[in-house]
Amino acid sequence: MNSLGKRVFSPLSLAFCVAILGGCASPPPPPPTVPPPIPQRTCETTDKTDVQGDARVDAQVTRTTTLTRCVTQ
Repeated sequence: MNSLGKRVFSPLSLAFCVAILGGCASPPPPPPTVPPPIPQRTCETTDKTDVQGDARVDAQVTRTTTLTRCVTQ
């Protein structure tokens, strides 16, 4: 009788251990992340011309200022 009990109990205990350990398995890894979109760069250039002095009295001086603004989105 003792050997019959061991024959029945061993497969059941093995199945029980497998079921318990199967529940403790780690979850699947998360899906790969999507790379961010390529940034768009927009630039705007403005020219500003300043005239200083009087052409009749002294030499006329012209100063040109170029301003460039870029925005990355």
